[in-house]
Amino acid sequence: MKLKSTFAALTFAGIACFSTNAISAIDKTAYSHDAYIGAYNTQWLTSLPNTLKLSQLSLPGTHDTMSLYGGDITQTQSMSLFDQLNSGIRVLDIRCWHKNDAFQIAHGLIPQNATFQDVLDTVDAFLAENPGETVVMRVKEENVGTNNTRSFADTYNAIVSKYPGLFLGAAAGSNPTLGAMRGKAVLIQNFTGPLIGISYSGLSNQGTIQDNYALSDNWDLYGKWEQVKTHFMAASSGDANKIYINYLSASTGSFPYFVASGHSSHETNAPQLLTGLTTLTSPNTYPDFPRVSCLGKLCSIAFLGTNQLSSKLLADLRANYLALNRLYQTLNMGLRVSKRVGIVMMDFPGSSLINNIIAMNR
Repeated sequence: MKLKSTFAALTFAGIACFSTNAISAIDKTAYSHDAYIGAYNTQWLTSLPNTLKLSQLSLPGTHDTMSLYGGDITQTQSMSLFDQLNSGIRVLDIRCWHKNDAFQIAHGLIPQNATFQDVLDTVDAFLAENPGETVVMRVKEENVGTNNTRSFADTYNAIVSKYPGLFLGAAAGSNPTLGAMRGKAVLIQNFTGPLIGISYSGLSNQGTIQDNYALSDNWDLYGKWEQVKTHFMAASSGDANKIYINYLSASTGSFPYFVASGHSSHETNAPQLLTGLTTLTSPNTYPDFPRVSCLGKLCSIAFLGTNQLSSKLLADLRANYLALNRLYQTLNMGLRVSKRVGIVMMDFPGSSLINNIIAMNR
């Protein structure tokens, strides 16, 4: 399947090839470092059929959902949880630091001025207001717990018991239908203990999660983008009964905002950082990155983030998937692609990126 998804990505790049003008165009609304991004999709799941399984949906999500503090090294989001849900985000990545038999939200060792109860209060209120929606929640144990008298799982159960009926029960299975999920939170369990949700390690073991987050430096961004692109095509052409998760995010040797945007600073409208290459010396390098500041055929090659690149790819896939299938049929490849791209986890998503993911469900 990896070979097929790679081939699908390559042929898709050919059928939706970029002209010189197109490669210079940048989707300015796919990345946002603002608190309000102009996307309002409170009930977009409500009109979809109840029979759709979780694995068949394309869902916008946020990586390290509550990480709004700590500066450029740590921050991954600029919208509050309330505004994320209203914008259309339906998958959350909640990192809990177990301290004093309670859960503090943290990104690494940086507290994020919120508790797990704060998260559940917001999700509970949102679903009460929008009962046709669902919120999928990865809950991950962050850091080593301190000063606790019980296990992480026991504390999780104690907190969730205060919200009866909020979470979908494990009896719904590992791939519930939208009908079963409506009005509920769905746990993707990333902590040890009896299985009470969908197993994150189980998804990882089946090879349907792309989360290569450690970049050595900014120039690793293109390699990360190639992994993102290939995984989009793997989800589009893969088993419809398997849940795919694609992380657009990365950091370590780069700031999270840079990976998402390719910007020279974190501001929403900051200029693209230049790679230092030109079309004169490296005409075929980083083919998906934009060519800017052109003097005739001499252009600088700029970085471009996974948010803008993904937004364009999804729009192109939605427009061209039928043509792709005709090509595969002509080539007798035994390969078909759909508009399904699975769960997409993002840092600093902008309105067009969220809207383009939502549009894949129509």
